[in-house]
Amino acid sequence: MYENIISFVAKGTDSGKTYVLERIIETLKSRGRKVTAVKHSLHAQNLDIKGKDTHKFAQSGADRIMVFSEKGMFLYEQQPPSVEYLVRLAGKDMDIILIEGFKAGPFKKIEVFNYKSYETPLCAENPSPDFIAIISDQEMAVNLPHFRFDNIEEICDFLEQNTSIA
Repeated sequence: MYENIISFVAKGTDSGKTYVLERIIETLKSRGRKVTAVKHSLHAQNLDIKGKDTHKFAQSGADRIMVFSEKGMFLYEQQPPSVEYLVRLAGKDMDIILIEGFKAGPFKKIEVFNYKSYETPLCAENPSPDFIAIISDQEMAVNLPHFRFDNIEEICDFLEQNTSIA
């Protein structure tokens, strides 16, 4: 059901997830893929500016607020989405969904591990069949496919081989 969704997870912040995802998105786009990027946050930031019309709509009780122009659209809702709703919305007309974070999600996961931030990878501390690879700044002894931060082409090949977008 979630075959084209990959969560890039880490123990915490400053692991390199955003850096890796930026490069992966650029590479997949250059290969003609349609990509949705989803950011999971434990602390939902205020996405609206106090005093602006959309903030006023939210404060008035609107459940869904949308802003659009000829350049794009922004949508937010005043409640957390179910996994099914998130997948349906994020996957519409897309080849792959890349999620930054969401360790608890029911998706395949690639850990981004940085020895400068942590001593032990999450996948070693909490083994799960959801972990399908690890990206790190150094060689490591793990029983998963391993990539370095600069192996973006190889990571994208791996993504295409482990999803149905190939």
